[in-house]
Amino acid sequence: MIKSMTGFGFYEDIDDICMQYWEVKSVNSKNLNVKFKIPSFLKSVEHIWLKEVKNKASRGNIEIYLNLKILKKTEIPFSINEGLLDFLFDFLNSYAQKRGDIFAPDYNKITSIPHLWIETPISATSNLVESLSKGLSNALDSWNSFREREGKNLAEDLLERIKFLVEIKSRIEKISSFLVEEKFELLKKRVKELTERAGVEVDEERFLQELALLADRLDISEELTRLGIHLDEMNKVITQGGIVGRKLDFLCQECFREINTCGNKAQNAEVSKLVVEFKTELEKVREQVQNLE
Repeated sequence: MIKSMTGFGFYEDIDDICMQYWEVKSVNSKNLNVKFKIPSFLKSVEHIWLKEVKNKASRGNIEIYLNLKILKKTEIPFSINEGLLDFLFDFLNSYAQKRGDIFAPDYNKITSIPHLWIETPISATSNLVESLSKGLSNALDSWNSFREREGKNLAEDLLERIKFLVEIKSRIEKISSFLVEEKFELLKKRVKELTERAGVEVDEERFLQELALLADRLDISEELTRLGIHLDEMNKVITQGGIVGRKLDFLCQECFREINTCGNKAQNAEVSKLVVEFKTELEKVREQVQNLE
């Protein structure tokens, strides 16, 4: 199944361990870039969660956000540095006595001192991490479902646009089949008029050689054949699904190359008009392709 690189998913849950809310957002990118916005004490398990993201995505800028409130006290990964706290109380008490004051500690202010708190390393097998890992997995599933729906819509749109490109190509083929013959007859007529006016004879063999070279320069059948192959391959890739973005982007570039050559070689106003129409539609295809994984 084709997936869009643009997506959104979330998951929220409350159990006896914590209250958690996950949010996953992504936009298109040439490579895979994952950014976690999670509490610092969870950084030790970030690499495990990153592997799970990589199993579900190959490209895109992905941002993963966690809002967490721990409910079970034994799971809180912080503790007070009691040695530092004892030292602080003893020092303040001694200093107060020295000044003749009574030391009455304000616990709220003292415990708000950041250096008193010790962040305890969290184990990947802890109940908290286990609960959060399940939550992240559900959020990624929600996000993936969104991307699959978007990918399905994009695939349908692309197939319709490619169908239109095939129609334009067929119209170019129809016109181009008469181009060489028309140019050939026009040139013969023009040369005959000039030679008769000048009173000279034309070397028939040399003239035919020049006409053959002209016919080769005007012939766009090879370019149209390759263009048809590329369009067929795009249809095939989209229908098969999977990770298709880079391949489709490459095929778009090849189509641009072939249709440009057709426009340059044909030297025909009607063909040029169709080439512009083709390139306009192909650009829309390319823009859609750049959103696919």
